[in-house]
Amino acid sequence: MSPTLSLRRTSANTDPTLDQPGDVEELPPVADGRHQTTSALGAKAATFGLLTCLALGPVGAVLGGLAFLQSAQPPAVPAAAAVDQSHERAVVGQFAQQVVVTWLTTTQENPDALLALIKDAQVSGLSQTAFTVVDPAVSGIRSVEGTWSVTVAATVTDANETTTRRYFQVPVRYADGSVTALTLPSPVSPPPVTVGATTGYRAQVDITTPLGQTVGQFLNAYIAGSGDASRYLTPGVVLTTLTPAPYTSVGLSEIRAEGSDQPPAVVPVDGTQIRVLALGTAVVTDQQTSNVAYALTLTARAGRWEISALDLVPVQSQTQSPDASSAPGPVPARSPGSASTTPADIPTSTTTP
Repeated sequence: MSPTLSLRRTSANTDPTLDQPGDVEELPPVADGRHQTTSALGAKAATFGLLTCLALGPVGAVLGGLAFLQSAQPPAVPAAAAVDQSHERAVVGQFAQQVVVTWLTTTQENPDALLALIKDAQVSGLSQTAFTVVDPAVSGIRSVEGTWSVTVAATVTDANETTTRRYFQVPVRYADGSVTALTLPSPVSPPPVTVGATTGYRAQVDITTPLGQTVGQFLNAYIAGSGDASRYLTPGVVLTTLTPAPYTSVGLSEIRAEGSDQPPAVVPVDGTQIRVLALGTAVVTDQQTSNVAYALTLTARAGRWEISALDLVPVQSQTQSPDASSAPGPVPARSPGSASTTPADIPTSTTTP
């Protein structure tokens, strides 16, 4: 075995007494060529990594800041879902009707039915004679501070044989699927009726004009079963007639058109639209008739008027200032390029008296 070669560093002092084994400093072994190559590659990699960190430093700072801001924001709270109270409203409304009818028909001799609905009911003042009650219905209902306030309408006949439509207010509490009336019903006034509400049909239309004839023939086919109603409809419009027909005939009494007092043109331009209100009398027998009103939209095509919509609501009159109320308005018929308020589709039936 060959001896190990090592380098010794000798102190600058040449005193031979100092050259002792304990004073000799061992140097690390000298690296060979392979170790030198590895060290050089490591140095280059370290340099590249340093440059990369310097280059990405600003980007990293920005990304880090964004991440910090996002983490600092409170988590999004989902919007509270709307509570469906349709079932609760139906239960409360039905119960309020029961309370009103029971209250009006309960007498002093048998108050148990009323006490079952209102535990704190004062039965000492109950009537000796029951009222006659028919056609109860919910006239209004709203939630007030966790309690339902229900207005019930009913046709009531008293001991004087006087029959009238009366209204009663009932406070009802709904909790855990059960209902209770807090007090006896309170008679209240009927809901107000808007005075002076009018439609926006101002122009009188002669029922003998082509427009009037189209409307009359259509209504006779639609609700009286006289002929094919599709003959009077705009192409593409589908309308199911009333079957069986509830009337034998319909007689027009008046037609009014939307807009000013000026009637529409007798010979319309193709594509012109007009909205009208047709009033008439539907006949069942000589002794039984019904007044009817239909809001219609008509469109001109090939020189004739056709029904393009059975309007869901009539045209409402616009509030006008005193100065503008007497000013003449435009011709009610719309030009082909004007905007239309015709519904997208037409209902398949209408309510008849």
